[in-house]
Amino acid sequence: MIETGTSFYSDLGALPRAQRVVTIGNFDGVHRGHQFLIGCVIADARKRGARSLVITFEPHPSAVLRPDVTFQRLTTSIEKQNLLAASGADELLILPFTRRFAEQEPVDFLRRLRECATPAATFVGEGFRFGRDRAGDGETIREFGMVHGFETTVITRLRENGGVISSSSIRNALARGDIAAANDWLGRRYRLRGSVEHGAARGRELGFPTANLMLDESVCLPADGIYAAHARVVDGDIGMRQAIVYVGARPTFAGDDRLVEAYILDFNGDLYTSELEVEFAQFIRADAKFDSPEALAAQMARDEIAARAAFAEQTGAARPA
Repeated sequence: MIETGTSFYSDLGALPRAQRVVTIGNFDGVHRGHQFLIGCVIADARKRGARSLVITFEPHPSAVLRPDVTFQRLTTSIEKQNLLAASGADELLILPFTRRFAEQEPVDFLRRLRECATPAATFVGEGFRFGRDRAGDGETIREFGMVHGFETTVITRLRENGGVISSSSIRNALARGDIAAANDWLGRRYRLRGSVEHGAARGRELGFPTANLMLDESVCLPADGIYAAHARVVDGDIGMRQAIVYVGARPTFAGDDRLVEAYILDFNGDLYTSELEVEFAQFIRADAKFDSPEALAAQMARDEIAARAAFAEQTGAARPA
């Protein structure tokens, strides 16, 4: 957990008595739409002299309500907490999401919210739903607030280039390998983090020693292929380095399971057991099956050239005119 000025809670009843401006949501990805919503809450709280409170849920409701379907998260629980804390809100309340919690009537949750959080105002996104059968929404909160003395603002989803910025749209972008769109909507590079484990060492045999990442199975993987990326060892003395990341099942070697491997450019150190974080910068090419390991190695050399060219282009674009 990163250190911020945010206070963390896991129970509404644990909140100290104070007036608050509140927002509630799943906030998977903490994308630009979420950031805008939270920014509205913080600004309104400051004007009122109140505290800003972000309420979210863990695990993600979809994982509880549809356990037969693997829900692909844009952020792990810890990453989401860190990003929400970094938003600048005074308080972060992470409510345990269970089937029992999901079955409560919307008005019962709102009564509890009013009793414990003392809201002066609430802000929610237009797609927010809560309570039994997802019957509660922004209008439910607005009507309750009108009776109990607080205002409600429903924030319209941000739209850009004809599309909606949402967690679902970002997942769809990742699924088609559109890293540029996903990064734009997130407001940062999409990242994965995992411990480095021993693999089949085929990359090393081909002249490209790769770090095989062990990831939480619930994280959303980009489309199979090769990406220019940035990598860093978490809690290590190695800063962010340029890298090539492979996502796929290694069809040249008749692989089955999808994996993520990172080849850090101009690096010869031992990364085993380290925690590695990779940030996807640009899609290079789709995954492919090659006739031989030698043909694959030749293509990997071309991929390195393409990735270095992508980094040089990005660096040039970042320079002031």
